[in-house]
Amino acid sequence: MTTVPATPADAAPDTSPLAHLFAAWRSVRRRELAVFALAGALIGLIDLGSLLEVGLEETLLPVLTRMVMPVVATLLLLAVWLPADRSSPTNPRRTLWLVLAALAGALLSNVALTPLVHLLPWPTVGEIMRMKKGLPPVDDMSPTTLLGGILGDFMPMAMMLAVLEQLGRRRRAEESVQRMLQEHGRLRRQAMASRLAALQAQVEPQLLFDALVDIEQAYARSDEAAPARMEQLIRHLRVALPRLREPGTRLDAEAELLESYLAVLQGLGHPPLDFRIELPEALRGASVPPMILLPLLQRALKLAVTAPTRCTLSASDNLRVTLSFDRPGLGKLGESDAEMDALAERLRVLSSGAARLRCEATPEGGTRFILELS
Repeated sequence: MTTVPATPADAAPDTSPLAHLFAAWRSVRRRELAVFALAGALIGLIDLGSLLEVGLEETLLPVLTRMVMPVVATLLLLAVWLPADRSSPTNPRRTLWLVLAALAGALLSNVALTPLVHLLPWPTVGEIMRMKKGLPPVDDMSPTTLLGGILGDFMPMAMMLAVLEQLGRRRRAEESVQRMLQEHGRLRRQAMASRLAALQAQVEPQLLFDALVDIEQAYARSDEAAPARMEQLIRHLRVALPRLREPGTRLDAEAELLESYLAVLQGLGHPPLDFRIELPEALRGASVPPMILLPLLQRALKLAVTAPTRCTLSASDNLRVTLSFDRPGLGKLGESDAEMDALAERLRVLSSGAARLRCEATPEGGTRFILELS
């Protein structure tokens, strides 16, 4: 049977029963109409198959007309099922409403349709079968016959609604699990981003200690570069420390962090590195995952056999961030490079799997790291 999606309310609406009834009828879907109509047509085909066994050449047209009655009956069932189905899934009386809907459907189909059938000029399906078998006619309007018809229709209608309810419960359970997984992923990414931002905001103790000692010695020997180096260190602290209070990071802030970090390193005697920032104005405020670019820079400086002399941070309109160096072999993705794999996994988690980290050689013989964030 085709699954009929329901629209369960998270909480029972604070409306009158009549308003709920009209709202439920207005919410009917084409798929629901099709499923109930198809169920009625199948019941009619079953009756037709039984009638064909006894021969109906002269009464085929009336029988085909009577086949519409099961379709009408299932549509009446749909009308009483909708208010029960649109009730809250957590309502403790929901099962009772569905049972009553099946009973109401059986009652309507017999009480409303049986008189209508007798108004037509053709014999009923039951009368035709009794005539073919030589049985005496039965009064379909008697209370006993109506009660039997109601009970006979109640069971298949109740089974149909039970199947639909089970399908709806399974769908709601799957949606609930999916929402929980999405929320878990969101909280996981948020926690990781906050933790990484805090890590990135921490100034390396050894770097800070070495810089302070070196600046103190520069002041002691009256080095003219001492004030400038102190300004560089202060700038680096100003760039890094506010990240403890920020929920995320921007591309221009990351560029400034790399620039201040390199300035402190150069003050400590590290070979000078020509750092170039080539960012379109429209992308300077773009959000980027924290703790990705700085580790890549630190890694390149650590692994380079010969210190790189040029580094470029650039970005394209599709948010493709590139960090390039003029030295080869500074990193590659694979089992032999656990550090790069960890950075790639970190980027994947922070972006819900939408971002990728690649490392490739440049035509000029250098290395570039590519963050595809879009």
